[in-house]
Amino acid sequence: MLGFLPRNVSRRNQRLIPSPSKILLILFAVVLYLAFPFTTPKQPSFLDNPQLHETISYASLAELVDLYDQVKSEVLRHKGFNSTATAVKLRAPIHLPDGSDNFNPDLAKYVDRLRKFVDVYFKDTSQRIHTGARNALKDVLRRSPPQSRSDIFPTKVWSTHPFGLDGVEEGFDLWRKLLPLPLSKKTISRLSSRNDLEWLKPAIEGQEWEVIVTDDNGLDKWMSQWTSEVISRGIKGNGRWSQLWGGLEKGVLRADLFRYVSMFVTGGIYSDSDTMPVSHPFVWGVNAPSILNPDIETLTQLIKEASKTASSQTTSDRLNPRSDLPNHDIYTQHNNTNFANINLHSYTPPYYAHSRRAPVISLPAELPSTILNPEISIVVAIEWDSMIGRTLSMWKQWTWFRFNRSWPDCCFPRGLEMVQNLLVSKPFHPIMLDTLATVAELVDSSVANQLSPLDLTGPGPFTDAVLRYLLVQYGITPNDLRALRRPVRVGDVLILQEEAWHAPEKAIKKLLSHVNAFGAKIAENLNGKDPWLFGLGYEDWQSGGKKVSYHGLTGIVSEAISITSPMTRFYAKQYDLLCL
Repeated sequence: MLGFLPRNVSRRNQRLIPSPSKILLILFAVVLYLAFPFTTPKQPSFLDNPQLHETISYASLAELVDLYDQVKSEVLRHKGFNSTATAVKLRAPIHLPDGSDNFNPDLAKYVDRLRKFVDVYFKDTSQRIHTGARNALKDVLRRSPPQSRSDIFPTKVWSTHPFGLDGVEEGFDLWRKLLPLPLSKKTISRLSSRNDLEWLKPAIEGQEWEVIVTDDNGLDKWMSQWTSEVISRGIKGNGRWSQLWGGLEKGVLRADLFRYVSMFVTGGIYSDSDTMPVSHPFVWGVNAPSILNPDIETLTQLIKEASKTASSQTTSDRLNPRSDLPNHDIYTQHNNTNFANINLHSYTPPYYAHSRRAPVISLPAELPSTILNPEISIVVAIEWDSMIGRTLSMWKQWTWFRFNRSWPDCCFPRGLEMVQNLLVSKPFHPIMLDTLATVAELVDSSVANQLSPLDLTGPGPFTDAVLRYLLVQYGITPNDLRALRRPVRVGDVLILQEEAWHAPEKAIKKLLSHVNAFGAKIAENLNGKDPWLFGLGYEDWQSGGKKVSYHGLTGIVSEAISITSPMTRFYAKQYDLLCL
């Protein structure tokens, strides 16, 4: 047809038709733009009003707490948060067993539910544990870094196996061999440029770690000691803990409950018997930036300063948001924090809802975002994020396994799921308390027999407890944690990106070979060498960041290794059933 047009018109129209190379170039430009946006908008500031500066600088602690709640509500409203939609998107239960919303951001309802659990399950425990449980709720009410938990992280590693220490996987002994050793000078320089800091001493001088692997009889013994009840598997006694423990027929369910109780009562690290460190826990998440809304960050600092004097006063023992604040003059006097010195405009969070850009990693601060930081109370890691398989900029982590599960969003209890085979926590953290309360409610309810172990005691209820705490305490929604490329910090919670605790088998093999070369007396044979072969963690071009531990179940996910331990085979079967 072009032959019938005038020659000059035909050639002009031909020039308008893009060539295949131009089409490819345009497509490449679009892909590049989507994968690497050039700007990261700031989160809105609800306090960015000069008239508020003078008012807030003289606000009482109670007024600051009220303002914190108002700002958190505004932050969630701006994000368009909806409890039901969030639960549906995550494939989590919309309601808890008591009928309340699973992801209700109301602080009073959150605390009231956990208070009832504490009053029933901890009333006959030792004074230390009962007080710790109640203080866990007070820490939530303070809206500032926890005051009841120690600054020093517990140096214990807990694990369970039917055959005790004799049944653990090869390499588990790395916890005992390497954790007490001082870190290398190179690694310490990544934590801080100064060596005279108090918090850095355990890394410089080394620190003793106790590793406890308990068998089935040991589980009964420890649970009896902590609950002040006679606990025996398969036997429902008169106490609430005994009924709960006796109602869990499978050993894997009891092992799940034990890990939460051990972390809540003693803290430290819980590691499955086939889980091994690839780098020292002191360096996990070292450069994690905060993703809190700038207003929440600011108010947290102000409440912290205003609480310093108030913390020395006698406080009420009642557990509700208003009665927890004592009627002392200290709560109505002016605080001394200079609000004008806090520059709201200087804060640009690295992540926000719908953000695709990775944070800019800065030089280490005076306090890293690791367990060496007194304000870090708990470390969690993302085990599965279905959005990674749908996010173009995360193409390095795409695999056939991921596509098979990301697009139908199946095969894991949650679309965004937290690792449960490795727990890191100070004692008496609300997340552990919430997980225990949820498991107890599920076991007591009529739906327990309909749930798989993954949804009854496994990563399902644990993930929901983590997300509830972040939502209630900090206004962080699950969308804020999607497609993370690096660790991030949310207040007292350090969150590692997906697969941070799932290093490949080749990494642990190289580390084991490296460590075994030093012989039985590692400390004496180092000669200046670093026993931690990968320093801050294992990383390759396909990684989404540093991988700092290894788990035997990684082989199921990556289809790279075989299954050896009975517990791993059990969980693998559960994952297979979910995919049917």
